[in-house]
Amino acid sequence: MSLLIVILNYKTAQLTIDCLGSLAQEVSKLSPFTKVAVVDNASADGSSEKIQQAITQNQWQDWVSLIDSPQNGGYAMGNNFAIREALSSDAPPDYVLLLNPDTVIRAGAVQELVKFMEANPKVGIAGSRLEDPDGTAQCSAFRFPSIWSEMDSTLRLGLVSKLFSQYVIALPIPDQNCQVDWVAGASMIVRKAVFDKIGLLDEEYFMYFEELDFCLQAHRVGWECWYVPSSRVVHLVGQSSGVTNTTGLLKRRPQYWFDSRNRYFLKNHSKSYKILTDFIVVLSYLVWSIRRIIQNKPPADPPYFLQDFLKNILPAKEQLGLFEQIKEDWIAHGKDWTKPGFRAVAVARFGQWRMGVEPKILRAPLSIIYRFFYRYVRNVYGIDLPYTVQLGRRVIIEHQSAIIIHGYAEIGDDSILRQGVTLGNRYLDHPLEAPKLGKKVNVGAGAKILGGVNIGDGVNIGANAVVLKDIPAYHTAIGIPAKLLPPKSSTSIISE
Repeated sequence: MSLLIVILNYKTAQLTIDCLGSLAQEVSKLSPFTKVAVVDNASADGSSEKIQQAITQNQWQDWVSLIDSPQNGGYAMGNNFAIREALSSDAPPDYVLLLNPDTVIRAGAVQELVKFMEANPKVGIAGSRLEDPDGTAQCSAFRFPSIWSEMDSTLRLGLVSKLFSQYVIALPIPDQNCQVDWVAGASMIVRKAVFDKIGLLDEEYFMYFEELDFCLQAHRVGWECWYVPSSRVVHLVGQSSGVTNTTGLLKRRPQYWFDSRNRYFLKNHSKSYKILTDFIVVLSYLVWSIRRIIQNKPPADPPYFLQDFLKNILPAKEQLGLFEQIKEDWIAHGKDWTKPGFRAVAVARFGQWRMGVEPKILRAPLSIIYRFFYRYVRNVYGIDLPYTVQLGRRVIIEHQSAIIIHGYAEIGDDSILRQGVTLGNRYLDHPLEAPKLGKKVNVGAGAKILGGVNIGDGVNIGANAVVLKDIPAYHTAIGIPAKLLPPKSSTSIISE
């Protein structure tokens, strides 16, 4: 049996050192293949130096290694930094224990987790009993959140809690081993096979909801999650994050808490489910607020919770809808819808938007429409802007009216073409349809010559002309689209 214990430090050097001190006796009783990796999450406050000094002074270097992360990417990324390296090694650990720096290990706590996992091969994740320094148990075994649990936790009404008791997130604190939906990540052991099946922690979460999401993904592929109360770990709540500290005034919820919550519901439920859940939370919170004022109850939420919650219900301002984006581009192009650049951008945005239409059966006719307009813009205006290009806001494309000579065009001898000429195929999926040039052709820059066009001898093509049809010998083509001027003699000099 081999075990890797990962402790993520961010500006909590002393807490991390105390945690290591509590692990010292525990590690000595475990397998010699037990190691501890401390990841300093780019603290930049001297934490790394302090921790390394403590490791050296206490002679922990045989079982503790310090890893410096180049950036603070959050809880999931920091833990993954050590887990990824360990799992890719020649001897990956059988288990990984995620341990908060603001924890102190009671005697036998890690041994109990390992013993339980060894005896129960169907269990992929297990969590410890978290408790205060005086032994008072903390809630650390939970159900998955739902629309009903969100309503109950916000409404705070006894009758509703009884009706929806099977949905309450925090379970009554068990005193025996029991299967649960998820456990707190402050002390959570994970079987290597779980990582092999579902991957590492989701790094799109900066902090909060990441262990909940991880347990849900494991649950969906058949792994069990258990609570093991014989593994007792002191958890100094909120000391590492500063957000959930229960010993003083509640702090305002940071933006990353709302971002993580939004990600969890959008990732694991439908968009409509999240919208309905958010509506229920707001309504329940308003009812609670009125009741709190009438009954003169003390506040129980972080400051500005409702304002911050409402601000994070809707998408960010930058996430505009299709018509809002096109309107911005239209204004940027001088409110001229005939400009080729505006049309190209509008078609590209439409192509991006239709990729998000569900179900796919509804997307099919939209894809046909998109392909038609995309080819039209590319072949008529010479602007090749596929939907895969990531566009910002208020995009402007200047249309230069360059010469674009596409497939089956035949240009006679001694012709001169000016002003930014482009030779190419009419359709990118027809590579053999290349233009044919006669002898002594002088290609410069300017016109667009599209599709199956034959250009006769001695033709004069004006600057910025768009040629859409055959040009008889000794004619002049000028304009957009090109107009044919009276024929010239065969001795005329071909100019731009």
